[in-house]
Amino acid sequence: MTVTTRKRTKSSTNTSADNANGTSEGNDSVNSTVNAEVNPSVNRRVNHRIHFADGNKGGVGESVLCRTLYQWFLDRQQPVIGVEADVNSPDFKGIYSDVMVAQFSEDETMGARANAIVNAVVDAQKSAVVNLPATVYEAFRLWLRDYDILTLAADNHIELVKWFVVTGEFDSLKSLEISLSSFDRRIPHVVVKNLKYGDWTFFEESDDLQVLIRETQTPVIELPKLPVRVASTVLQQRLTYADRLRHRGKGFGVVEQAAVKSYLRSAYAAFESTGYLPSI
Repeated sequence: MTVTTRKRTKSSTNTSADNANGTSEGNDSVNSTVNAEVNPSVNRRVNHRIHFADGNKGGVGESVLCRTLYQWFLDRQQPVIGVEADVNSPDFKGIYSDVMVAQFSEDETMGARANAIVNAVVDAQKSAVVNLPATVYEAFRLWLRDYDILTLAADNHIELVKWFVVTGEFDSLKSLEISLSSFDRRIPHVVVKNLKYGDWTFFEESDDLQVLIRETQTPVIELPKLPVRVASTVLQQRLTYADRLRHRGKGFGVVEQAAVKSYLRSAYAAFESTGYLPSI
């Protein structure tokens, strides 16, 4: 069994703050203490992770992130379970038909359907990539509470990670701030800036959010933008990323294939920089 542990990584925001305080990345004892306080999982063994693609609102790009992250596991030949939890807009399963389906709900009976995620990870001894629906915060919180998911996960050496996609707009950033502040900081996050959206001024100037990102040592990465024509063809024809690299058709040739390769190369490098993926 492969044991994967997260190496401490820093976003550019964190680095500038540390420099201002006179600290350095080389101070391992200080870093270990801070890490243990912020994220209790750093000092325990992690065999598998459940990666949740979140954004808490529709249209921010969480399903794009989910499909790209899932493709990383396939391309790197890492065992993985794909989970479509957005039953109203199942873009993930619509393209990757082999993924399983789960559901989050504030209704206790229907909310139990999310248990299939943890059950599958424990039974198969694989990590999972989960596409969350919009406005899932409360249903997700209740699921964690009602089934004591974080304790169960820790007992089985599983870590939950939220990859939170943001657009740079106020409501998107507020959802991120709420998510980061919740769950007793027992679920590490990755902030994913979707570069489909071009104005990040409000993100950079949101002092409370930037402080929270530094305090929780949350990595900040960028999801590159695919040209509109390429992205539209993919959705229209339900192509996986592997299919895109082979696809030829009207308006989709070697140039478009090269755009997909460039997108995946940049996205994969960003994913790997977080330390939350298996070592290759």
